[in-house]
Amino acid sequence: MLYYFRQRLAVLAAVVLLFLMGVGFGSIAAGTLSQPQAADLREYLLKFYANLPQELAGTGRHALARRALVDNIVKISGLIWVLGMTIIGVPLVFGIVFVRGFVLGFTAGFIIAEMKLGGIVIAAASLLPHNLLLIPALIIASTAALSFAGAAVRTLIGTEHGGIVNQFLATTFIIFMTSLLLAAASLVEMYITPELMQLSRRLIM
Repeated sequence: MLYYFRQRLAVLAAVVLLFLMGVGFGSIAAGTLSQPQAADLREYLLKFYANLPQELAGTGRHALARRALVDNIVKISGLIWVLGMTIIGVPLVFGIVFVRGFVLGFTAGFIIAEMKLGGIVIAAASLLPHNLLLIPALIIASTAALSFAGAAVRTLIGTEHGGIVNQFLATTFIIFMTSLLLAAASLVEMYITPELMQLSRRLIM
C-alpha cells in the first residue's frame, strides 16, 4: 500500500493541502462571527457541557454508535467511492475534503477563541480522539478515488492503456480499508470521546 501512495504523492499532497486549507478557512471564519452570534454559540456550548452527564445518561450509545458507523461509512467512504467511479463527481470529492476541514477548523477555532486554555482542553477531548482515525480515512479514500478518476480519464482519451481493472480493484480495496478505519472512528466517538469530554468538564468547570 505504501508503494501505491508513493506513486500518487502529488494527489495525496493536494488532498492534504485542501484539507488544511479548509481547516484554516474554518478557523478564520470562527473569528468573523458577530458578538451576538459568538455569545449564542458560547452559551449553547456551556449549557451542553453543564448538562453533559444527564445527556450521556439518557443516550442510547449502542444505537447512536450503529447510526454513526453507517453514516460515516456511507457518507464518507461510500460516497467518495461512488463519486470517484463516476469521474464527473471529482469536484464533489474536493468539496467533501474542504468542508470536513472547514467544519473541524471552525469548531476548534471557536472553542479555543472563546474559552482560551480551557478551550484547548475541550477541543482536544471532543475533537481529537475520533478524528485521529477519521481524517486519515478521509484523506486516503479521497486520494484513491481521485487517482482512479484520473486513470479512467487517461484510459478514455487513450494516453494510458490497460490497468484500469487493477486500478478499480485497488481503489475498492483501499475504500474498504478506510471503511474499517471509519468504523473504528465511530466507536471511539461514541464510547471514548464522551468519557474524555466528561474528564475535561471536571477539569475546567
